[in-house]
Amino acid sequence: MATPTVLEKAKVSLVTTHPFFASILMKRTPIADNTIKTAAVDQRGQIYYNPEFVESLTVQQATFLLAHEVGHVIGQHAARRGSRDPKRWNYAGDAWINDMLKAADVGEFIDGVVDIDGSRDKSVDEIYNNLPDNPDDGGGIGDDLIERGEPVTQDELARIDAETRVDIAQAAQAAKAVGRMPNALSDIVADLIASHTPWYDILERYMVSFTKGDYTWSRPNRRFAPTHYLPTVGTLARMGDIVIQVDVSGSVSQREVDHYNGHIARIVEMCSPERVHVLYTDTSVQRHDVFEVGETPFISMYSGGGTDMESGFAYCADNGITPDVFVCLTDGYTDFTSPPDFPVVWCISTDVVAPYGDTIKFEVNQ
Repeated sequence: MATPTVLEKAKVSLVTTHPFFASILMKRTPIADNTIKTAAVDQRGQIYYNPEFVESLTVQQATFLLAHEVGHVIGQHAARRGSRDPKRWNYAGDAWINDMLKAADVGEFIDGVVDIDGSRDKSVDEIYNNLPDNPDDGGGIGDDLIERGEPVTQDELARIDAETRVDIAQAAQAAKAVGRMPNALSDIVADLIASHTPWYDILERYMVSFTKGDYTWSRPNRRFAPTHYLPTVGTLARMGDIVIQVDVSGSVSQREVDHYNGHIARIVEMCSPERVHVLYTDTSVQRHDVFEVGETPFISMYSGGGTDMESGFAYCADNGITPDVFVCLTDGYTDFTSPPDFPVVWCISTDVVAPYGDTIKFEVNQ
């Protein structure tokens, strides 16, 4: 058996210690390229590396290198550069990434990389605006934002942005599930996911990713994976069951119901779930509608009383429902205590952010 390369060992290191970065890396197989000095990311989020440079590093330095390039991917730095000075923009991105990696204790810094304390608490744009005209990075990774192929179009930029946010949300979910989401990353990730993109576009891409992506996030048999789980390769032909829970605690209007229906019908059409369960919930599930394959799901007007959105989880358990994804449309004014064993997406109409699952800000006027 061949001896694992430094790159392969670094990938294993990321998987076992920092699944947030590993989950994103696993969707982008790094490409060996001897024309790259160290490593780089292009405008579409593809990662490249120089094999000779990587093999000159320790495993922990290579772990840092891979996470650093993932940082450029999640920040979309190559795609967002625009007309900014390339060297200053790259330097600003490096400062933000490296301060984040330092706070999360990822790998070992490579000699000469950019190191500016407090950068993780700023935007890359803010860092860029406060840099000198010709910052000196002193070596290290160097200029690692490149352009390959055709320039990205505005439509591509929008698609890359939405897909990247989905990848970030899923990676955060995977890291939280195994208890390896550093506090230092939580706020940064929340800011990255936050977007003015319409909620239904984000939700659509999130749910379609369960159907058409190269990875499935289903939990493996605990007998074979007692401590953690990671995405496994395998395209799904369609989704299984999905649950859409509607908060009916007296605050849902007919206008909101009409708004839900058009978008949810499109999302379901894209995902082709085997079954859609619509739960109407206040302090408990008051109504349960089921839509089979070929039926168009719709949300009816239904008004209830108090609020306990987690009661939908217990209802699923009591009725043998294990959804591929559980979507809750709510104002967020509910108690959050314990996450279920399936992915949860909260579409929340206020500034509330759920402490688990993924939160998408919902606005009817989008």
